[in-house]
Amino acid sequence: MDETVDDLHGAHNYTFTTERLFFRPLRLDDTAAVFALKSDPKVFYWTQPQTLESEARDWIKARLESRLYLSFCIEELSGTKNDDNKSDQPEVIGLCGGTTLPEIGYIFRPSVWGRGYAQEALRGFIKFYWDTFPDGHPMIPNAEDRKFLMAVTGPSDGSATAAASIAVLKKCGFEYWKEQKEADSPGPGQRDIMLPVWRLWGPGFSPESLRDK
Repeated sequence: MDETVDDLHGAHNYTFTTERLFFRPLRLDDTAAVFALKSDPKVFYWTQPQTLESEARDWIKARLESRLYLSFCIEELSGTKNDDNKSDQPEVIGLCGGTTLPEIGYIFRPSVWGRGYAQEALRGFIKFYWDTFPDGHPMIPNAEDRKFLMAVTGPSDGSATAAASIAVLKKCGFEYWKEQKEADSPGPGQRDIMLPVWRLWGPGFSPESLRDK
């Protein structure tokens, strides 16, 4: 039997908009849309894309079951769709928000790259987050970790995709923090790679107290 919202204690009911985008909660019935994003090698250029739709469903369930989840599906607002998307049916073009707060991130379908949506979405989420949680999300267990948001980008290998992601983060106020080791794929054959970590301090918070953490 499928889970209900009541069963998934990490689910939320927040919505908000930016100039061109509508943000709504991620749902279990978004599996096909999430799989389309997470199976695209252009999106997951440095790690292994998903190969089964069930992986996308499991990914959604894990987020909905986490109290540190605060992710959104992104749809274009009516009147902003381009000629290649004339359907009146809302279509998920990306994901944005926190999957394990304070870490956040975003992904978009390659068909909408180049329209400035990534920066618009990230700025919109940051404003929503600090307006809603001025002291940081209360479910983040360490009080010091509530003072910032963080993001991880792909390897600094000179690729255009990595450079574009870093540029978006910088334009939204993120600062380079450090590198951390992560596996490039689950299961056998995985290799460790170093990924840049970026942080954005909340209003009124200073990075100085956390500089060595």
